[in-house]
Amino acid sequence: MQLDNANSNRLGLTGGLRLSDQVRSLGGPRENSDPRSSQLDLQLPGESPLMRILKASILRAADCKSTVLITGESGTGKELVARSIHDFGGRQREPFLAINCGALTESLLESELFGHAKGAFTGATTYKKGVFASAGKGTIFLDEFGEMSSLMQVRLLRVLQGHKVRPVGSEESKEIDFNARVVVATNRDLRREVAEKRFRQDLYYRVYVFSIRSPALRDRLDDLPLLIDVLLKRLIDRSKLVRPLRFDSEALALLQNYSWPGNVRELENLMERLAINPPSTGLVSGADISFALEFNGSDESEEPREIILSKGLNCLRNNRATTVRHMHKRHELDLYLTELAQVGGNITKAARRLGIKRSTLHMRMKRLELKLRSLSQAE
Repeated sequence: MQLDNANSNRLGLTGGLRLSDQVRSLGGPRENSDPRSSQLDLQLPGESPLMRILKASILRAADCKSTVLITGESGTGKELVARSIHDFGGRQREPFLAINCGALTESLLESELFGHAKGAFTGATTYKKGVFASAGKGTIFLDEFGEMSSLMQVRLLRVLQGHKVRPVGSEESKEIDFNARVVVATNRDLRREVAEKRFRQDLYYRVYVFSIRSPALRDRLDDLPLLIDVLLKRLIDRSKLVRPLRFDSEALALLQNYSWPGNVRELENLMERLAINPPSTGLVSGADISFALEFNGSDESEEPREIILSKGLNCLRNNRATTVRHMHKRHELDLYLTELAQVGGNITKAARRLGIKRSTLHMRMKRLELKLRSLSQAE
């Protein structure tokens, strides 16, 4: 995003110095000893400390042959990390084959990974090569790795240990050597899965050779302006956005204080939603962001409100029949302001008393203020 020439408090893509450039300049000069770093910056936008660690790990992984385990929440770009490892290593001219282990039944996954012989099962009318045989010296990416059944875990462990794969329904002597590198990704805590006997310990240690964590967006909010710049530019390049969008200070505050449960994928979805139905002036307001987040299916309002109710706040104790969900917006905002006043205006302490996140409390108060303001203007 960039500073609008007309108003330094309004942020957008046109005119002035980009906000992402300002954020970058505050961090001082950056040393890029590896010539691949600038290319990786284009593929994975972000200059926060966590992203710098991630990119350094990607380049180290690209230079080795070990199996890589990528962890991180859904929407953090784990497949993009895997593809970057492939693109910046010595296998970049070889195939990159991705399989979603959680999207296929056990039998289909087995056939996709290992292939099958003709007549191996009903419908197997021809011989089929699996990804292990098809990848050559390239990269095999197994997404949602933690979703595999126990039987598939056993079969995959044997394949990774021996670097040999046998198509389903073929004879033991028909084993095929494979030379591809394996990269796996999961949003599960595999250590906990192992401890609770849902994932094989031996397979975990087989893939836990080089581990990379893809950070959540809420942990690298310094990258938010740059990410928005990049996403909006992509929308313009794809002709999904006719003209650049600008963001006022309230809109930016909402974006910065949102917890982003869907991570970068949710941010991308939000930017495309704004592009589909942009404000007539091109200036995105806080009300636009509030509406877009609710329409995006990621409204944080309902669950926290029930958590607040379950805490039994003083103002509700005298009226058990009243729920926060049915309170008037003005009364709900007063409730939050009362809690803030009792802790001297410390939003972190107020959120803790309410049993919700600081960002959630900030978001709800902003939304209520905007809704009440719009209602008063309509009157």
